[in-house]
Amino acid sequence: MEEMQIWNLFQSARIAGALSAIGIILAIWLALRVAAATRASDESNIITKLLSTVFCGTVVLAAWTGFAQNVTSWALTARSLEDLQASGTEISETATGFIAYVGTTDPVSTPTPVGMVFVGVVGLMMLMQIWMPKQS
Repeated sequence: MEEMQIWNLFQSARIAGALSAIGIILAIWLALRVAAATRASDESNIITKLLSTVFCGTVVLAAWTGFAQNVTSWALTARSLEDLQASGTEISETATGFIAYVGTTDPVSTPTPVGMVFVGVVGLMMLMQIWMPKQS
């Protein structure tokens, strides 16, 4: 595989990651709406709150997974470039800088720290909407 092919595959993965991010944002919006509706309803009971919590939890877990997959595409691209270099093929200065910037060539199972904070804050917002007592 040539360096240009690796870059093309990386850009394709970025397009897929962007579409995934759009889906995640829409799912988060829907989950926040469900949480707000659960809180606003005078007919909400423990079953309703539990179902809303499970739905919101799956959205948070999907967001975590989506963000981690995007980070992994960066790491795997760096690995491919590193493997290309190890095979004796000269790689560009940009590729060398990319490998240094990414910092790892191992797949990861967590988002970036900013992604973790984002997902955590969104999860707390959902839980607080569902479970915090209403102020009179």
